[in-house]
This record gives sequence, C-alpha cells and structure tokens, in this order.
Amino acid sequence: MVRLICGEFLKMKTSNFVFPTMKPQTIATLFLGSMLFVSTLPTSATAADLSQITADVAKWESGQNAEPLRQIEQLVRESAGNRAQRAELEAALVKLLAPTSTFEARRFACQQLAVVGSDASVPAIAKLLKDNETIGIACLAFGNRPSAKADKALRDALSVARDKGRAQIISALGNRRDAKAVKPLAKLARDADSTVAEAAIRALGKIANKPAAKVIAALRKEANPAFQRALADASLRCAAQLAESGKANAAAGIYEELLATSQPANVRRGAFIALTRLDKDGGEQRILQTLRGGDALLKPVAITAVRSLRSEAASATFVRELPALTSEEKVWMIESLAARADASARAAIIGILASSDASVRRAAAAALGHIGGATAVRPLAKAIGAAKDGDEVRELVSALGSLPADRDTDKAIVTEIKNAQGEARARLISALTNRRSPQIIAMLFEEAENPDPLVATAAYRVLAKAAAGDPLPLLLNKFAALANADLRLGVEGFVEQAVVATESVSLRSRAVRDALSQTSSVEARCALLGLLPAAGDAPALETLLSAVNGPDAHQRDSAVHAMSQWPDVAAWDALYAIFRKPLNETYRSLTLHSLVRLVGDGNAHPDDKLIVRYRELLDGARDDADLKQILGALGGAAHPDALKLATALLEKPGVQAEAEVAVKQITEAIKAKPPEAGK
Repeated sequence: MVRLICGEFLKMKTSNFVFPTMKPQTIATLFLGSMLFVSTLPTSATAADLSQITADVAKWESGQNAEPLRQIEQLVRESAGNRAQRAELEAALVKLLAPTSTFEARRFACQQLAVVGSDASVPAIAKLLKDNETIGIACLAFGNRPSAKADKALRDALSVARDKGRAQIISALGNRRDAKAVKPLAKLARDADSTVAEAAIRALGKIANKPAAKVIAALRKEANPAFQRALADASLRCAAQLAESGKANAAAGIYEELLATSQPANVRRGAFIALTRLDKDGGEQRILQTLRGGDALLKPVAITAVRSLRSEAASATFVRELPALTSEEKVWMIESLAARADASARAAIIGILASSDASVRRAAAAALGHIGGATAVRPLAKAIGAAKDGDEVRELVSALGSLPADRDTDKAIVTEIKNAQGEARARLISALTNRRSPQIIAMLFEEAENPDPLVATAAYRVLAKAAAGDPLPLLLNKFAALANADLRLGVEGFVEQAVVATESVSLRSRAVRDALSQTSSVEARCALLGLLPAAGDAPALETLLSAVNGPDAHQRDSAVHAMSQWPDVAAWDALYAIFRKPLNETYRSLTLHSLVRLVGDGNAHPDDKLIVRYRELLDGARDDADLKQILGALGGAAHPDALKLATALLEKPGVQAEAEVAVKQITEAIKAKPPEAGK
C-alpha cells in the first residue's frame, strides 16, 4: 500500500500534474498524513505466511518456542471486524484439528475457534466429539456462541458418548442453554451413573425454561438424597431465571419448596432472600412471620433483610418486635436498624442504651457511634456515668467520641461534661481524643485547671494529641503553672507527647524555652527542662548546658538527667565532660549509660570518629563494670580498630569473657565486609 501511494505520487509529479488550489507544502502534508495512516493499518499474513505458521503450530508441544502460537493470537486480534480475514483464519485453524496435529496444537486451535469460529468449523469440531480425549477441547471450541448446528452436534454426540465425555457434553449443553436438549437431559437425570445424572440436573437448571423447570420439579418430588444438593442448586438457578423473565409466581413456587427444612441451609437462606425480593411489600410480612416463628436458621437472615426494606415505616414496625427477641437477636436487629439510619431506628437504639443486658447496651452504643447525633449525647453520657464494666465504659466512650463532628454535637458534649463531676466527668473528657473543634479545645484547656486531679489528668491525656502544633505554648504554660506536684508528675508524659507530636522542631523548642523563661518556679522549671530532649535542637541543648552550669542544684540535676536522654551525639562533648569530672556518682552513672547508648547507635555507620569516642570511653573507665558496659556496645562496631580495642582487653581477667564475645562479634562482622576491610 505504501509502495502504491509513493508510486502514484511520483507519477503525478513526473507528469507535471498540477493541484490548482494546493500549495506544495499542503501536498507534502497530505502525503505524509497518508503515510502515517497506512503505517497504523494491521498487517495481515500472506497465504504462504499463514500456511507456514499453521504448519509450525501443528508440531508444537509444551516447552517449545511459543512464537507461532503468539503469531496466530495476534492475527486473531487483528481480524476483529474483518470478516474475510476471520474466515481465512478459521479455515487454517480447522486444519489444525486434524489427527496429525499434536494434542496441544488442537487444543490451541479450539481456544482460538471459540473466538473466530462460525458454523463453517462445526463439522470439523464435531469429529472431536467422537473421542473422549478431545471432547473437552471440542466443547471449548463451541463456547457459548449461538449456533443451532453446534447444539445439534452436541446432542448427536450425547447419544454415543460415554463416561467422562458424556458429562462434558452435558455441561456444554447446559452452558449453551439448548432448549432442545431438555428431553435427553431429563432421561439422563435419572441415569445409573451418578456423575452423569448430576451433570444433567445442573444443566437443566442452567437451561431453566418451562420444560426444564417441570423436570426439575418432578425430580424434587422424587427426593433422591444423592442428588439433593445438585437439585437445590438447579432449582435456585431455574427460579432465578423465571423471576428474571417476569414469571414471578412460578419462581416463587420453586423458592417456597426450597424453604423446606429438609433442604441444605445455604439453599434455604438463598430461597428466603429471593422470596423477599419477589414479595410486593419487599418481604416485610414474611420477615415478621419468621421472627415470630421458631425457625432458628432463618431468623438471622430475616433480621438482616430488615436493612433493605423499602417501607419508611419498617423501622418502627421492627422496633416493636425487639422485646420478644433474644439478646443475640436484639444485637442483630440493632445492627440492621443502624443500617437504616432513620429517625425511628435512632430513637429506638437510644432507648436500648438503658437495657439490662450488657451485650445489647454495647451493640446500641456501637450503632450510635455511626448514626447518632446531638440527641444521642445525653443518653450516652448517662450510660457512661452508670457503667461499671471497664470494657463497656471504653465502648461507650468510643461511641460518644465517634459521633458526627458538628457544632451542635460538640456543644451538647461540652454541656454534659460541665454537668458531670469526678470520674464521670473524666470519662466524658476521655471521649474527646479525636475531636478538634475550637469549643472542644477551649474546654479541654479549662479542664486542665480543674482542681480534681482525675479530671485534669483526663484533660491532659486528650491534649497530648489535641494540643500538638499551635496550641502547644498554651499547654506548656498551663503545665508550668500546676501547683500540684503529683499532678505535674502524672501528666508530664502527656505533655511530652504533645511536644513530640508537634512537627516543627523550631516550634516545639521555642515553646519549651519560652515557657522556661516565663516561670520562676523551680519545680516547674525542672519539669520543663525534662522536655528539652523532645525538642532536640541546638538552642534546646544550649539551654540544658546553661542549667547544668547554673547555681541551682535542683535544676542542675534535672538538666543532667535530661541531657542523658539526648537523642543524638550533639550532646557528646557535654556528656563526656560530666562523665570525666562528675559532681557525684549519679551524674557519672547517668552520663556513662548515655554515652554507651550513643556509641551503640553509631555502630550502624562505624568510622574513625566512632573509634575515637570508644577510646575516650575506655580511657574514662574506672573499673570492670564500666568496661563491661562499653564492651557490650563495642562488639557491634564492625571496624578493624574496634577489633584492636577489644583484643587489648582479652588479658584483663575481670572482663575476659566480655572481651572474647566482642572480638568474635567484630570479627564476624568484618568478615562480611569487602575484602580490604576484612583484611
């Protein structure tokens, strides 16, 4: 095609053909466009090419180069919409069905004929139905495409097929929903071979026309236990098909039969749900009758079906049924009512919070967490105050905290908190963990000053998350102003959480340092110094250093303790100075432990600087206890000079065992490194 266009273009040029209204640039553009168009057209194999590919496929077996198969697949894809090309491919694939082809080649051909096959290939495929070895691939080739010839070929083969092959043909007829196959299938449904009989029953269920439904109904009456499950499945399929085609009464009749207690549990459940969909009232009366009856299997299904009832009054109807239900059934009904989420359901669930049954109360609380609103706040608050069981308290608190985050709900929660006292107030505050409205945050800061330590602690616990970021300075000022030493100690961890949760390092550092500068209380300053490691920047470390060198002994103690918790080696020099010249043994013990922790962290990237720090520690060691601590970390340093340091201690009796362990650890680690390092 490209050659043809180029030739014609050249002819026009050489014969001085003139385009009266086109510029040369336009002609060139048209030419290039036509070239691009042609380049996108699918390339078809020539007859010779296709013949060669087919010959290659005919000899193909598993494990060989699959390129010829891929070429055929590509041609099949390209032939979409091209009837002539498809016919050519179909003829080639039919040749592959010959006995001279490998089984793999014939199976491949059948897979492709399922896509491109027509009635033209039916005779060749029908020959495969005469051999049990190829019946399966023949059924695959027919697929589900409409073809009276294919249906007849399958029916003809059915009369002579045996064993597994017969069952495969039966399944194919069912998949193709061949109405003319009902008569032979009806006979085979009573065959002595149970595999054949079961396949016939299932095929009749797929065909699902009136004659098939009649046969299945007769088989149900015979009640052969060997085929109960197959019959049930076929009956369900048949009923579903009848319902879909508008024959609701006929479908309902089948479903009613399948509700019998003799049927499998899954069949009964499926039949019940199907009937509710066919009932004019959506199954409301059927569900009511089931709830008031004694069928334990269907009651859960009926309660679940309440969720999808269309009637607006359904919630009120089934709320009235609650008192007669068992505890377990009440829990199921609460879940269904919650799924409806209308006013009647919400009001009923709120009322159930006062139930004497703990499992029912918990279910109601969980439901209200999803569908409740401002009207649910007071009942939940009341239930929280009255609950005795710890698990129930947590579930109620979680439900209150999960209520929709709107202004009215938050306002109602704040009101309930202000009206409560003691433990009940603390419980209500603990429900606010995930609520971030301005009125909630403001109320939490107020409660942080509550004279009741239980209530104030609950407020700080919530503020650990709620006060991260911009509210942090206010939290720290509140914390610094605490007069109750026990309370300060109890909430210090929550305040530290808020510091750590503040993403901006400079913000959290500045907030702690500002709080320090604004308080003169020694106790408060000591507590704030303990928060500086959570800030972790250079100004925070400088503030600690000032306190270490300051005149106040209490603040110095707090600063040394805080510095020993510093997260990185930035504090090394300050800690080492205290370690070498400590004011007391407590300082020395704290700083040694911290220094060992820091060099241990550095083992992940051992370098010369790390070895210098290990030498400093070993130089400062006073006794075997110090050396044992250091060796415990040194064993993790995969560095040749670390091996030297550990080897030097092998002759020291008090730490010989620890030195041997360290030497072994370092040696093994160095061996795993590149050859030069290991050497």
